[in-house]
Amino acid sequence: MTAPVTSRIPTPADIARRTSARPGPMPAPTTAHAQAAPEQQTETRPRAADAIRPGVLQAGERIRRYYVHGMRHGGLPAHARLVGHDLLWRAGDSTGRIPPKLQPTLEDISSATGLTTRQVEVALQVLRTRGWLYDRLVTVGPRTGTTAYELAIPAFALERIRARLRRKPSEHALV
Repeated sequence: MTAPVTSRIPTPADIARRTSARPGPMPAPTTAHAQAAPEQQTETRPRAADAIRPGVLQAGERIRRYYVHGMRHGGLPAHARLVGHDLLWRAGDSTGRIPPKLQPTLEDISSATGLTTRQVEVALQVLRTRGWLYDRLVTVGPRTGTTAYELAIPAFALERIRARLRRKPSEHALV
């Protein structure tokens, strides 16, 4: 008479002792479908540089309307949205440029938003890296050689905002 076999949970040592058949190298593709695969493997997503490049507003479009929608629905952190809104109200309605003589300092933005200067620096960097803010070099006037803030809407975000605004107002709350 044999003793009953009790099952137990394998340990890592048991798994290491197992002999498993190691798969060999893959055979070369021979079908026409397999040979066409490299063409299908091309990247269809936009590159990061293309995704954050500034979008171009069409005739009659104002940056203020689209920037506000982008700030609300763009997935930005709260501090970046707050600083973006503050800069928006300082910028021109149609261009998004803040005039060189009206450029806010970190302290100006800090006092307007209630954030510390370090939080403002981080928020400005977030806006720059995501394509919502650019530093433009001033080439004319007494402030030549300095930089000025210029608001922009990334191209990918601008298309999403346009699609959102084309829908009926009753559908806006659904997404």
